[in-house]
Amino acid sequence: MANGAYQKGDHSFDLVLFLWRRRRFIIGMALLGLIGGIVVTLALTPRYKSEVILFPAITNSVSKALLSEQSTGRDDILALGDEEDAEQLLQILNSDQVRKRTSDRFDLMNVYKIKPDSKHKNSELRDAYEGHVKFEYTKFGSVRVTVQDQDPQRAADMANFMSAQVDSVWNDMAHERASKGYRIVKESVDALTEEIRQIGDSMAVLRSLGVQDYHTQAERYNEYLGAAIVKGDQRAINEFEKRFEVLAKYGGAYVTLQDKQFNEVKRLSMLRMKLEQAKADLDSDLPHKFTVNSAFPADRKSFPIWWLVIAVSVISTLVLALVMIVAQENIRKIQGFNG
Repeated sequence: MANGAYQKGDHSFDLVLFLWRRRRFIIGMALLGLIGGIVVTLALTPRYKSEVILFPAITNSVSKALLSEQSTGRDDILALGDEEDAEQLLQILNSDQVRKRTSDRFDLMNVYKIKPDSKHKNSELRDAYEGHVKFEYTKFGSVRVTVQDQDPQRAADMANFMSAQVDSVWNDMAHERASKGYRIVKESVDALTEEIRQIGDSMAVLRSLGVQDYHTQAERYNEYLGAAIVKGDQRAINEFEKRFEVLAKYGGAYVTLQDKQFNEVKRLSMLRMKLEQAKADLDSDLPHKFTVNSAFPADRKSFPIWWLVIAVSVISTLVLALVMIVAQENIRKIQGFNG
């Protein structure tokens, strides 16, 4: 037992001596890793990071939020959006429109050193863009726009530009749909206005023939005719009978037109309200997000992290040194055994 413990301790002590005898090699490899880490740190292009924090808005329609009398629970223009609204905001930020506008605005083909005549220039631009730009949903319900670039001012400008493009792209899509909706409602309002005008013209013709208000006239004529009959006034009786003939001939048409005019005017009022809402949506430039923090130029680089690169380089070379030492010792033992 004691002898076994002694042998185990002796083997541990031999390992320490074994490594100590090769201390120069190990220290040399560590110094090599240190120098290599420093060289890599100096060789890597530094990047500066800028961020924009956005909260999505809860409403997308001005007409529903401000002009509609019916409350839906999502018509408060000052309320923050939920996770679904944040996902929509992320989709806009990740859209081709935002990437294309950002690329054109900051000449990213040249910034990322992509050859204009390259066969895969679009794919290379997308990969480089995604390597420098990141959009993410935070645990606070906000959306973070992160841009890394070798120029701190450009990183801040790109982040602010992309957050501003959210409203521009969103409004372009909404206006395309709103303009078609406005045109449809406008055509309906114009057609119904013309129809009501024609009904009015037809009623004017009937009025010229003696039908002013069928129900009132019929009531009054019956009252006057009864009085004339009581008095025995034949001339008045004949006159009212002629007027009843006019009412009998044109009264039905007048009542039909009058009812139709009432219904169409009521429908026109509703359409004009819809037209007002469609016009509000068409002219709307209401922001679709709340900007909590705008980006500013960073005064310290975020990549590479020099101490991390150097630490990884030194540790890697030490591990490599130990592997080489073990391999060398095993080869020596194998050669001695064979000899």
